[in-house]
Parts: sequence; C-alpha cells; structure tokens
Amino acid sequence: MQAEEAGESPSGRKDGLPKGAPKRAGFRSVLIRAGIAAVIFYAFLYFVNGDSPQVAGGFAIVMGILMIPLGMLLDRFAHRMAMRRWQKQTGGR
Repeated sequence: MQAEEAGESPSGRKDGLPKGAPKRAGFRSVLIRAGIAAVIFYAFLYFVNGDSPQVAGGFAIVMGILMIPLGMLLDRFAHRMAMRRWQKQTGGR
C-alpha cells in the first residue's frame, strides 16, 4: 500500500511490469544499434561500393536516422512477443 501511495508500482519495478517479466529495451540501446548500423553502412558504401566519403557519410547519416524509429518498432514487437511467451510459461500472471 505504501508503494502505491509513493507513486511506485506494487511490483517494485519502475516500468510497472511484474517481477520476472522481460524488460523493455531502452532508447539508448536503439541509438547504439542505429549508430553501429550507420557505421557498418558507411564502411560498406566507402570500401565495397567505392563511393566518396561525403556521399557515403550522407547516406549513412540518413540510414542511421531511419533506423531509430525502425529500431523502436522492432523492440516493441520483440518485447510484446517476449511478454506473450513469459505469460504462457508463468500462467498469465
């Protein structure tokens, strides 16, 4: 009861999910993955495709920006699947 009055969830987790439930991916992890994908894309365009550094950098920046919402969408989908799997295993707590 004290946890609810203090604005915390009864489970004790900040995200409001029950204990033992899969954690949601954070925005920071999405940014890191988008950055890694942009660097790999830049290397591909520059070394394999033979584009100039400016052209490869421009495309890599655009691709990195596009990867942010796509990464959020994929993380949301993966978390939803993990929650369904967890609920089946635990009996739908």
